[in-house]
Amino acid sequence: MSRVLITGANRGLGLEFARQYAAEGWEVIATARNPKQSKELEQAAKNKNVSVQVLDVASDESVKKLAATLKGKAIDLLILNSAIFTRDGNTIGELNFSGWRESFETNVLGAMRVAEALIENVAASERKQIVAISTGMGSLEALEKTIGFGAAYQYRTSKAALNMAMSILARDVRPRGISVVIFSPGWVQTDMGGANAALTPEQSIGGMRKVLDGDALELTGKFLSYDGTVWPW
Repeated sequence: MSRVLITGANRGLGLEFARQYAAEGWEVIATARNPKQSKELEQAAKNKNVSVQVLDVASDESVKKLAATLKGKAIDLLILNSAIFTRDGNTIGELNFSGWRESFETNVLGAMRVAEALIENVAASERKQIVAISTGMGSLEALEKTIGFGAAYQYRTSKAALNMAMSILARDVRPRGISVVIFSPGWVQTDMGGANAALTPEQSIGGMRKVLDGDALELTGKFLSYDGTVWPW
C-alpha cells in the first residue's frame, strides 16, 4: 500500500488530498496544527486508511517529534501544503511586518523544515516524491496576470521564495531518485480562495493527482498548474 503524508490536512486542499487518496486505498497520514478543531478531518479519519498526527510546521520541536514517530516508515508521497495568507497590512504605509515574518516561517521555512526532517522516509519509499503547493501569485513573470488578486506582499513573496527553495531541493535530491514538483493549484473554492473561485477542491486535487500519476522524475523541478500546464517562474 502506498503512503502519503499531508501537511495542513485540516481543511481546504490538504483535506481534499486526504479524502481522495484514502478513497483510492492509500495509507494517509493527515497532519494539522490543531486537528481536533476540524470536524471535517475527524470525519475523514473515520476511513480506516487515515491516521491523524499533530504537526506545527513552524515549530522545530513539533517537526522533530513527528519525524521521531515516523522513523523507519517509508513515505511515497510527501505533500507540503501548510500555508497562511495574511490579508491585512498589504498597503504601503500599513505593511504588516509581523504577518510577513509569520508567512515566511510557515510557507517557506515550514515546508523546508518538514522536507528535511522526512527526507529519509521519502528516500526509503518506492515512489520517492515530494509535492509543494505554491501559487501562480508567486510567479514573477505572471505578476501582471495575477495582480488582480491583490498586492498580497506577504503571500506572494513567501511563495516565490518557496518556489526557489523547492527548485534547489529538486536538484539536490535528484541523484537519490527523489522527485520534487511545485504546483499552482488554481483559484480554488476554499477559505483562502473564497466561494467565487473558479475551481472546486475536487477539481483541483483531482487534476494534480492525475499529473502525479506520471513519471515522477520527469516532473521534478517543474512549476505546474493543477492541470499539468507549465507556469512561468
